[in-house]
Amino acid sequence: MYSNTHKFIFIHWGKCAGSSIKRGLMSIDGLEVKLERGHSNLNMMIRAIKADGFNPDQYFKFTTVRNLWDREVSLYHHMSTINKRHPNDPEKQKMHFDGTFEEFVRSSNPLIPPDFEDFDYVVRYEFLQDDFATLCDKLNVHKPELPHIDYGTARPKIDYKSYYHGNLQQIIAEKYAKEIEYFGYKFGA
Repeated sequence: MYSNTHKFIFIHWGKCAGSSIKRGLMSIDGLEVKLERGHSNLNMMIRAIKADGFNPDQYFKFTTVRNLWDREVSLYHHMSTINKRHPNDPEKQKMHFDGTFEEFVRSSNPLIPPDFEDFDYVVRYEFLQDDFATLCDKLNVHKPELPHIDYGTARPKIDYKSYYHGNLQQIIAEKYAKEIEYFGYKFGA
């Protein structure tokens, strides 16, 4: 998502409340945005802005992040219910995962996160409301109600820590070591 009127770029890294942020921003009167399909990366957005005839160097760039162990649980539920939620979409069907959380952690490749150093601001899922309010201040827009979007993944309301046993915690720590260190995330914190 980007806005040529308000000069910002938002990179939506999955399972970090990006859909809520998009909908919240899209609800602001007078804020014109353009949506790129799926989870576009920064280079894709920069090309689109240049194609529109604007200079992306002048844009405020932001993204989201979430505790990587919690995010993995959310991603697992998202991928394991995609067939049920999108029964008529062959492209979505290809992403379906049919197995246990342990199998998911052991077999899945990490979703490549954005290079967080390229951004002017990062909204942390754990501080979503406060960080979104700060973001709106930075964008000089009023603060809309941030919607909660339920994708119908049927994720149980239990602590993400209960999903981890054996060396699963360490596998995530290794897959996302750079991001965990950059943001100071800890398992269970």
